[in-house]
Amino acid sequence: MIQVAKIGKTIGVYGGVRLHLLTDFPEIFHQDIVFLTKKSNATLKLRIKSFHQGVAIFEGYESLEEAKKLTNLLLFVSLEDTYAYCKIDEDEAFWFDVIGCEVIEDGEVLGEVGEIERIAEVDYLIIKTKSNEKKLSDGKKLPKSFMLPYIERYILKSNFKEKQIFTQGAKEIWFAS
Repeated sequence: MIQVAKIGKTIGVYGGVRLHLLTDFPEIFHQDIVFLTKKSNATLKLRIKSFHQGVAIFEGYESLEEAKKLTNLLLFVSLEDTYAYCKIDEDEAFWFDVIGCEVIEDGEVLGEVGEIERIAEVDYLIIKTKSNEKKLSDGKKLPKSFMLPYIERYILKSNFKEKQIFTQGAKEIWFAS
């Protein structure tokens, strides 16, 4: 399941709620999608009746009182719906496809992508390193993780089907961390 939004405060008297998007793909908020959320250890299935400018009305929650029950809940969608409704270019990938990729430089596996963080519109791969025993020339141990900007300067090629990212200059960042 992929987290796509957090439900915010109610808007108006017809059950509108503000959605705080946690996705780069607002097209996922489609009437054909079943969203899942958890409330008091129960899984709720929600379907959008309407969505406009960040405000959604969910079927069965068309009153102010009903909509207030959804405030602060997280919305999730399935991987299948994500692939079906969120179109990306050939050279792009979803974050969940990038996480778990091996980071390879000069034939050496440096580690794997543990998570991704966006800072000032640049995505940074947080690399969990493989070589905890490696030491620098001064005897200091290398960090167990480092951040690598996902930009052309460092990323040579990505093969998300094989879960591999080929880099240049990543070792320098790791050693300097």
